[in-house]
Amino acid sequence: MIRNTVRALIIQKDNLLLIKKRRANIGIYYVLPGGAQEENETLEQALSRECMEELGIEISSSRLVCVREYISRNHEYSFIMKEVHSIDFIYECNNQFLNNELRSLQADVGQVGIEWLPINEIKRTVYRLEESLEHYKFPRTTNEFFKEYFSDQVIKPYSSVIFESNP
Repeated sequence: MIRNTVRALIIQKDNLLLIKKRRANIGIYYVLPGGAQEENETLEQALSRECMEELGIEISSSRLVCVREYISRNHEYSFIMKEVHSIDFIYECNNQFLNNELRSLQADVGQVGIEWLPINEIKRTVYRLEESLEHYKFPRTTNEFFKEYFSDQVIKPYSSVIFESNP
């Protein structure tokens, strides 16, 4: 079954807001805030709900920056998420609300925290994605770091971009 998911791309002072998770078989890893769209819910409603549940914040505005297809069997860690096929809608979110305290109202399974990670450290210390993202084209407004962090997975995203925003 194919599922739609939404992801929030939130940047402040060269830091990216991420959900910290833990799994017994791989340890600590990070994902963009977000999750699955529910029945009778628009993508924007799903994004708002997920940000409230996982971060405890209301987003005031967002802009779709890209869409990506993810098929788990094509990835090196497919044993973690078997038979997943998702269409991920990634939104750049307004950061005016980020003076608020971040706290999960309804944490996902395995969620152990919320962290700001320096953009320049993500590729080197967390994701090691440099070679796998060179074929993507990204909107200029999302900054250079977006070339280094694209996936909601801790794996190399070899799937294809099916939408590209033009600034």
